[in-house]
Amino acid sequence: MTFTTTDGADAPSMTAPGPRRTARALAAAAGILLLAGCGALGGEDGPGEDGELLPQGTTEVRLAVGETAQVSLGEGSQGVGDDWGVVSETEEAVAEAGVVMDEEVFGTEDGQDAPGASMPYAVELTGQQPGTSTVRVLYCTRTEIAEDCDQSKGTLDAPVAPVEITVVVE
Repeated sequence: MTFTTTDGADAPSMTAPGPRRTARALAAAAGILLLAGCGALGGEDGPGEDGELLPQGTTEVRLAVGETAQVSLGEGSQGVGDDWGVVSETEEAVAEAGVVMDEEVFGTEDGQDAPGASMPYAVELTGQQPGTSTVRVLYCTRTEIAEDCDQSKGTLDAPVAPVEITVVVE
């Protein structure tokens, strides 16, 4: 392809860039890749940044279909066997529920890597279809999540009451 210059002569539309121009282009590309890798250019949010963390003790959450919120479960230590889990949900088609911890909790930037370190836990709720569901979450230690699980060996003082959250999806 060619284009016409101001003096009427035909010239190629692409010319080989000089060494300075190439170096600047490479530096700019490297900078963009670095910023994108660090998450500084927006786009998809990293862990802990894309929703609302509701306070511990919240008993009802209203969501739109596709909307996600988290309810804080406080802090615990995975290293000593603390664990939270969804034990039941009355209408599973209404909302998706699961427990997240550490940097997956909204508003948490860096996880704690030290063994036995305290970390935040939250139940994550995502609206699936209009309706109402009750989500029941339990705290257990060194055992699988079940209604009659052991709570005596964790960092929280036993007995830890189950958390029940009514989820209304509109």
